[in-house]
Amino acid sequence: MKKEKPDDTNADTGQKAAEKKKGKLSFVSDFLFVFVLTIFVLVTLIMLGTKLFGYQILTVDSGSMEPNFPEDSLIFVRAVDPSGLQSDDVITFTVDEKGTLVTHRIVAVLTDERSFITRGDANNTNDPSTVPYGNVVGKAELCLPKAGAVFRVVTAQENRVYVYIVIGILIGLTVMWIILDHIKKKKAKAIPKEAKMPTDKPESKNEE
Repeated sequence: MKKEKPDDTNADTGQKAAEKKKGKLSFVSDFLFVFVLTIFVLVTLIMLGTKLFGYQILTVDSGSMEPNFPEDSLIFVRAVDPSGLQSDDVITFTVDEKGTLVTHRIVAVLTDERSFITRGDANNTNDPSTVPYGNVVGKAELCLPKAGAVFRVVTAQENRVYVYIVIGILIGLTVMWIILDHIKKKKAKAIPKEAKMPTDKPESKNEE
């Protein structure tokens, strides 16, 4: 009676499934690492860049400057000499003693009065009061639509603890996946090729 030769199909399928799983784990670890690193680099560049080049990061909280500066946008405001501003420049300025900020466009420069007439792009009338040079915070030079909503949540005082927790979890997951992936790769290299390849046993015949 002949003994059948072992079927290596299942072994090959299992090995391919294991390799596919390892590839997915490697992809996840790489993605998490790049994701966390990208966020860290972007936040660092934004914070350092704004300080080094005299910018302030502000959010747009109304639709008065639609469509060029939509609500929930993130704007970068650079400190400038008010005497160098011209009509059509978009400026951020204070409107009261509390320091409430408004970002509108200059429609006229009153040189003798050292002030500006401003208007929101979406408004039909000029602002009720002129803006003295001394109230100008800076010139809005860059707008990132929709980014303001995220920035507002991340920078809110009451949300900082949660933001730190999320960042810590992401960093922890990234480190964990990298370590696991490294261990799996190290184990895979330690296994000889002969051990990975199934060996065929010689057929044996039993005579009746």
